[in-house]
Amino acid sequence: MNFYSKFQVRGHRTPREASQETALSILHERMGLLPDPTVASVDTLKPTLIQLAFFYLWITAIIIAIVRLLYNSRTWFFPATDGITENEQESFVEVKVSDGNVTTTPELITVVVESLNDKQANSSEDGKEVIAVKEVDVTSQAAKEGSEPATKTFSKVKPPPKLDDLLKYLVVFGGILLYFYLCDYDHIFPRRERTYSRDLFLFLCFLLFAVAGGFTLKPCTSSVLNRDQTEEWKGWMQVMFVWYHYYAAKETYNYIRVFIACYVWMTGFGNFSFFWVRKDYSLWRLLKMLFRLNFLVVCVCVVTNNEYMLYYICAMHTYWFLSVYAFMRVLSSWNQHRWKMAAKFLVYFVCNTVIFDVPHVGETLFTLFRFILGYKGGMHEWMFRAGLDHHATLIGMLCAYNYPNYEKLLKYLEKKFADPNEQRLAVMIKFVLSTVFLVAAVIWHTSIASKEKFDYNAIHPYTSWIPILSYIFFRNLFPLMRSYHLDLFAWLGKITLETYISQLHVYMQDNARQLIVYIPDYPLMNFVVATIIYMMISYILFHLTTEFSAYLLPKDLKVVLKKVTVLTILVCLAMLLAFATREVGML
Repeated sequence: MNFYSKFQVRGHRTPREASQETALSILHERMGLLPDPTVASVDTLKPTLIQLAFFYLWITAIIIAIVRLLYNSRTWFFPATDGITENEQESFVEVKVSDGNVTTTPELITVVVESLNDKQANSSEDGKEVIAVKEVDVTSQAAKEGSEPATKTFSKVKPPPKLDDLLKYLVVFGGILLYFYLCDYDHIFPRRERTYSRDLFLFLCFLLFAVAGGFTLKPCTSSVLNRDQTEEWKGWMQVMFVWYHYYAAKETYNYIRVFIACYVWMTGFGNFSFFWVRKDYSLWRLLKMLFRLNFLVVCVCVVTNNEYMLYYICAMHTYWFLSVYAFMRVLSSWNQHRWKMAAKFLVYFVCNTVIFDVPHVGETLFTLFRFILGYKGGMHEWMFRAGLDHHATLIGMLCAYNYPNYEKLLKYLEKKFADPNEQRLAVMIKFVLSTVFLVAAVIWHTSIASKEKFDYNAIHPYTSWIPILSYIFFRNLFPLMRSYHLDLFAWLGKITLETYISQLHVYMQDNARQLIVYIPDYPLMNFVVATIIYMMISYILFHLTTEFSAYLLPKDLKVVLKKVTVLTILVCLAMLLAFATREVGML
């Protein structure tokens, strides 16, 4: 590894890259031999083989979709008079269950699959309507006597899309990726430098929060850290994170670091809670999470020819999710014993400390994954990003583990507060706790958050828990505050992964160092248009990812293997076609 690749970080160019840019500029400006370098560089004039392969797959999906459309349109001229139509046949779903597990054993049958339209059916994790599946024990006495089967559990399973819908989704998905390619690979739109105005930045933030508070305040459950509240939390932090890049608000850097720590904290809190309650360590659950975190980013990396670590948030969440999974899965029988869990937490803490705080340990350990986690030839980016929040996941898991106790404490205080004789005690306890958290937050803000960037980064991993826990405490201090949320931010919180990835291509460019220009010389109107396009694309990508996950990852792992095999064969054939067209000189 040479000197420059070793110390190269985001935003810096090696002398070789700088000289290449100078040469391209001379060829364009003085000799007119190349296109404008601000529109397309010489390195992006030809697509790669994998980009061509993706393009061919997209064209194939379009052709098949058109053929299917023409085929299905025959019913307009020759309507069916009897029997079950193709769409009706596809609407039937068969589920075979035994003791809560999917099975193919014929004697353990499937029973009730029904479509729900009520609020519960529409409250799935991805915000989509689902099919409710009642798992029944057909060996029960009631079932044997022919009466109503005994319902054992109630789970929500999103059905896979039909073929015609899948083709439609593939066409739309390919079109969006093509737009990514044109924007950030061929640079069909001009770019401009970012400018920062504190007045404009604060005004937009104030305006957004005022609109959200004035028009989208909605009730929700009063439980601590309920789903709507955490989605709201993710939503407004994502806005600050994206606008920090868009307006080059460098003075807010330390707070943005805290926001990222909050996301990592949620990874520990949310996944620990899931495994703690559901005890589902199945391969299917693991694949679903990995697919959700990485499907879109892998496709975007292929289309834009970027390195995976450019989207470091995806790499971080994947790593920390896997660490939580390993923590809960290994010696899972210990999870119900307090002292054994304390030992597991201690081991987890020591491992993270050794990996990220002891020099050269992390670089050596992750060398095997350089092909994934490397950025511009080195591991600096990964070690820097992951190291900044290497204790946030642990704090999240500890909070999840003690969540029942904290919830009991709040309910106890609220019960005391309702009793006139005990009201003073409840007020005093809340006052003392509020004072402690407020003093801690003020000290953090004045003594830690005010430090310069590099000084702050050195202590961030050990102090980020202060603002995180302070926010959680004050946000949930009173039942009234827990019972409402800002729905605009909750909506944004559901698509944070898509907004994070899309911002680098259709909202900004050059790794968020420049702005894409749709309307030259009108920065505010350009901001409006870019924001609308950016949000529409992110929203669509969120739902497309959900549909692809439902199709590729049903609970039957044999079906998953078949679909992955077919997909692999299709990609290989597309690669061969791309190679052939390149070799014969067509491209």
